[in-house]
Amino acid sequence: MRILYRYISARLALGWLLVFLIMTALFSILELVGQLDDIGEGRYQISDALMYVAYTFPGRILSLAAVSSLLGSIVALGSLANGDELLAMRSCGFSVPRITWVVLRAGSVIMLGVLLLAQFVVPPLEQQARINRELALSDLGTLLPEGGFWTRDNNRFINVGTSNYGEGLNDVSVYEFDEQGKPFNYITAREAEIGSDGRWVCLDVRQVTFDDQRILDREIPSLTLDVFLKAKQVEVLRVTPDMLSISDLYKYIQILRERGQGTDQYVLALWQKIALPLKVAAMLLFSLPFVFGPARDASSGRRITLGAIVGITYYYFDQALGYMGLLLALHPAFTTLLPLCIITFIAMWLLLRIP
Repeated sequence: MRILYRYISARLALGWLLVFLIMTALFSILELVGQLDDIGEGRYQISDALMYVAYTFPGRILSLAAVSSLLGSIVALGSLANGDELLAMRSCGFSVPRITWVVLRAGSVIMLGVLLLAQFVVPPLEQQARINRELALSDLGTLLPEGGFWTRDNNRFINVGTSNYGEGLNDVSVYEFDEQGKPFNYITAREAEIGSDGRWVCLDVRQVTFDDQRILDREIPSLTLDVFLKAKQVEVLRVTPDMLSISDLYKYIQILRERGQGTDQYVLALWQKIALPLKVAAMLLFSLPFVFGPARDASSGRRITLGAIVGITYYYFDQALGYMGLLLALHPAFTTLLPLCIITFIAMWLLLRIP
């Protein structure tokens, strides 16, 4: 039995790898084609487009994980069914529940992989990709690998380390020079909150003022400043839900609730990330009816076509229901888990009908 476990797992791994490579490569090419229209705008060149596609590659793996798992399983198990290998296994006592267990156990690697990607890999890469692209397109400033965002406003140079989940700015430094190029004011703040009037409220401020007679160095708990960055420049530093890890999303939701602000879109993003492994498991389960029972005699092309239709339909239904839930004020847990329950129920019903 161990030999059969390893054999089926190896065929599944090969099928998943093949489908993942084909689908991610295809969608990466489509993404690159879409980026070509922006080449020549600002400082955006072909190298920037290629870098953007490379940075967003793990994100495409994440978004295609469920559909690729379904198609990969159909390809792998379909080849076993076409060669009557599954029929021979069942004749020797290797039942459908056992094969289901092998598929799910082998798929646990994908489930763990999507969780790790969602937590550690995709968010920083997606953020870096968007910031680099927006800066190159609009020529708003410069993003250094270790120095954050730099921009110039007449005789002022502004440096921002990071955005505080899109609601404020961290590690802010402002350098002001006179008409002769001599420094006369330096301000650094641990954090700057952007008020409703557009002004900045800086916290934990150190201000150094230079004049001909002396240097004044003082620390101020808070200091209100005029707007330094344009709205587009602040937007570049904002972090969307897709760019936050699971743990960061949870923390940010708590921050918004403490401030009395809306959290629906962030809660939806959190539930969608948490449900990713469950979606992969549901797709793996749904792949089994394609290779047992009457579907065993179907051609490989027909199986893959039907699988693609099911996967794409599920993907868009899941996305549409999530955003519809935001409009109807439904809890994101309901709109995220409902499609998952439906596809799992259908898969189980079809499996129970297999003789």
